[in-house]
Amino acid sequence: MDPHTHSHTPRAFLRKGLLAAGSGVALAAALLVPTSQAAEPSSTAAQTASASVASATPTVSPTVQTGPRNIIKRLQDTYIRSTDSADHSQEQLLHVGSPDGGATKYRSFMQFDVSKLRGAPIKQATLRVYNSFVSDCSAKAWMGVYPVTSAWDQSSVTWANQPSVGAGKGTWFGLGHPDCPGVPNKTDPAASNGIQRIDVTDWVKGWADTTLPNHGIRLSAAEDVSTGYKDFCSMNPVATEYACHAAYNAPTLEVVFNEGHTPVITGNDTGPTYPGGYPGQHAALEFFDSTSPSVWPASGPYQRWIPDAYHSVLDTTLKGDTWEGGTSHKLRPGGTYGGSVLVTGDGASGFIGVVPYPSLAGYHWAINVGNNPKDLHGVEMLPDGTVIGAFGDRVFGAEGIHGGLAVYSKAQGKPGSWSAAPVQETSLAGAHEVLYDQNSGYVWAVGTDALVRYTYSNGRLGWGESFPLPRQTGDAPAYGHELTPVYGNSDRLWVGGNGGIIQVLEERCRLLSRRDGAVAAGEARRR
Repeated sequence: MDPHTHSHTPRAFLRKGLLAAGSGVALAAALLVPTSQAAEPSSTAAQTASASVASATPTVSPTVQTGPRNIIKRLQDTYIRSTDSADHSQEQLLHVGSPDGGATKYRSFMQFDVSKLRGAPIKQATLRVYNSFVSDCSAKAWMGVYPVTSAWDQSSVTWANQPSVGAGKGTWFGLGHPDCPGVPNKTDPAASNGIQRIDVTDWVKGWADTTLPNHGIRLSAAEDVSTGYKDFCSMNPVATEYACHAAYNAPTLEVVFNEGHTPVITGNDTGPTYPGGYPGQHAALEFFDSTSPSVWPASGPYQRWIPDAYHSVLDTTLKGDTWEGGTSHKLRPGGTYGGSVLVTGDGASGFIGVVPYPSLAGYHWAINVGNNPKDLHGVEMLPDGTVIGAFGDRVFGAEGIHGGLAVYSKAQGKPGSWSAAPVQETSLAGAHEVLYDQNSGYVWAVGTDALVRYTYSNGRLGWGESFPLPRQTGDAPAYGHELTPVYGNSDRLWVGGNGGIIQVLEERCRLLSRRDGAVAAGEARRR
């Protein structure tokens, strides 16, 4: 049987299915007997085998950002000027304050749809803007932020008919003058120094639960002096070299909700349109709120990500011809990069990337390994920035084994200069997933017939021990696919394949397998 055909395999095994970023699902338990690559294990080895795999996922809560494929939607924005009644809604910049001592005054407005957050416990909401210019660099000038209390339209609002506002809040910042220039970061826009965040938690909570009418936000500044004047990127990014070409720098709401419930992430090669027209259809990685799966059919994923220009992946050579939603995806501590990261790979396009999380904008590291859909199956990042890919079909070694691991250094995925030539390769027939254990320092990988534990040192893998997987009825190979920690238990691994779903435990070694709710006693006897 072709190990990549799996005609009878559940779809969850054909793709990477739902990979929980924070919690496992109790399906079946098993104990696994280790074997050496070269010989049968000694009784001592058999009694001391250990998974010792801890969750490498940082503690995160669902964070949704405004975007065309996300559940918070940008509705409109514009600025008004005291000296005209023109429509400014399609311009690249928003203005506030006065650049000429009060002769010309500006105010800006923006509005977002947060209705799909109705009922969600919101921990924090911030308005993110990019301050692209100030008239006085030395003044961290005041700006007022106000909830709008009456309706307006971006194409027809003017100084004369501008909407009313409620009680606002003040904030002080300024950047963008030639003496203190904004420095946009093209491959990691969240690190740009022009980014400013303003707390709007109470307003977003009120909009979401409808206790506060949602007419948006007004930005304004001192209008009798020039020192308070500011420019911001609008909701209309354009293809220029400055900061406002980046969609990340458009006005955005960032909302953290259902605190402590980490997201469920899945690759979706269809990505249908959800009720209300958004999120819209697109093959993507989809982020779901693990708290309440019952809302998914209506709300859809709270966020979608693809490696495109919108998400500041501007190097088109990285993405191949197609992107089909990803075949492996993990949230990890950022290690050498700091913070948290999404580590993801897509077999159809060949893209492998380490992406800042939760910004999901730009990338720390990325390469393209070629778009053979049967080939790239799993990816992992180690704390030093090394990235490991699991390939199920590529030929490895002089023996011509189909499948193995490829090790890539931090340096070769540097933005602007990448190489897909691995620094090390090691064969493992039908390799499908790879996992790093931050407690022990071991690297685990699963293939056609075995789970293998590798040592890791100075950017290189060393062979450790091999653990046989339960075979299918009729002695067909196991075809191992899935590999993930049992979250909440640092000594267990979930391993999934055609031969069943098992756990590796740190106890005396035995093998149990459960398939279709029954213990496969015959397979246990064969072991």
